[in-house]
Amino acid sequence: MLERITTLPISELIVFSLLLNLFLYGLSIGLYLLLQKYTCSTYIQEEQQAITGRDIRLSLFTIVCNAIVFLLGVWLYKHGIINVSEQSTVWIIILQTIGLIVGMDFLMYVFHRLAHIPIFYSLAHVRHHEHSSVNAISLFVLHPIEAIGFGLLIVVLLYLFTFDVMAVTLYLIINLLWGTIGHIDKDIFKGTLFERISRDVLCLTVFHNIHHQDPDSNYGFYTLFWDKCFKTYRKV
Repeated sequence: MLERITTLPISELIVFSLLLNLFLYGLSIGLYLLLQKYTCSTYIQEEQQAITGRDIRLSLFTIVCNAIVFLLGVWLYKHGIINVSEQSTVWIIILQTIGLIVGMDFLMYVFHRLAHIPIFYSLAHVRHHEHSSVNAISLFVLHPIEAIGFGLLIVVLLYLFTFDVMAVTLYLIINLLWGTIGHIDKDIFKGTLFERISRDVLCLTVFHNIHHQDPDSNYGFYTLFWDKCFKTYRKV
């Protein structure tokens, strides 16, 4: 499958990349709507964030930015600059997926902290924080610099280390799932066994909602480790 994708003519590869990212965009929105509808939790914030035409246009441009990063990854792979393996054992794939989560957890924390430096915040990240609450497309309301920057982080890891293509795929699925969960305006895990087990370790729904209200705290994406380590954690 990987070889088939990388040997596509450039025009077909561009279309494939755009359609893939459009599908992931729709998948995230669909998951958001399902969780909003079928969870009994109350809203985290009193005022819900409206979806504007400007937000829709920017979120669609984020899809284009993600497609550009995908095309760059394919180009780097074809030229031997990054490598991925195939047909690894299940355990190797699981360990590599965990490795990607751990590595990206650190890189995304650092990138997010840098995005809050005043000059960068006013240039790009402020657009995301115009959403003091969150809605179905908040995850994709990003300045192009920020969208491409986040995408390039995994390219850096793939340059430094070789991962199985299935591990990369699993990580990207988890990333989309966790990003969507982080931008839901309901405490969907409240009172569950999962919350009791993971609330001191993982960045759950309320965690990122707090960041949208208090931009000087809770920069993490997957775990609380780096926020606790660098004293930026605001307890839920």
